Amino acid sequence: MSRGDPAKRALIFDFDGLILETESAEVEIWSELYSQVGLTFDMESYLGVVGSNGPRGFDPARPLADRVGETRSFEQIRADFHQMTLRHCETLDAREGVFELISNAKAKGYLLAVGSSAALSWAKTHLTRLGLFDQFDTVVTFDDVERAKPAPDIFLKVLENLDVSAEDALVFEDSQNGVLAAHRAGIRAIVVPNPVTQSQDFSLATAVIPSLADFNPDLYFNR
Repeated sequence: MSRGDPAKRALIFDFDGLILETESAEVEIWSELYSQVGLTFDMESYLGVVGSNGPRGFDPARPLADRVGETRSFEQIRADFHQMTLRHCETLDAREGVFELISNAKAKGYLLAVGSSAALSWAKTHLTRLGLFDQFDTVVTFDDVERAKPAPDIFLKVLENLDVSAEDALVFEDSQNGVLAAHRAGIRAIVVPNPVTQSQDFSLATAVIPSLADFNPDLYFNR
């Protein structure tokens, strides 16, 4: 694999939970759906799949679909959840510091990317609504790779698209799966936890910070 253009530096942003705090909304919606039928949402299992996608050990829709007396299919429950989440998130603003960091980094000549386990339709809808989609030099989602995070595929694809080496990139993440993906791609990760992920293990991260406000990426590059 090419080591990339040494004159380039890149900042790679996760989407869900990092740019837009969708994960708290998802937990709230799943918890309500479970409560409606007298079940308790398995938060511990859910935390294991935050930031990932595709085949996985736990899907919150499965216990609901398998419930005795349930008339909705697994697919219908997933579709209902998606619509509820979309309505809930369509008015959310970006997390603190996101707009400022993107603007400042772009002015300094950084390449900007999104590397997300979400579907492109989901990420593009919200990035466009926020006026951010066109600010990124590449947007790589689960649609572009075979494996989602914690596999490194998404971040490796970003590096390929930008022709940037792993050493000249920095990832912003909010989940343990995202940090694992960055680590496996050889890229340093800066973590900005949200209320859902704040208890996860971020020992592989370069730094854990409370928000992106006033973040200076220059401090993480030698030149």
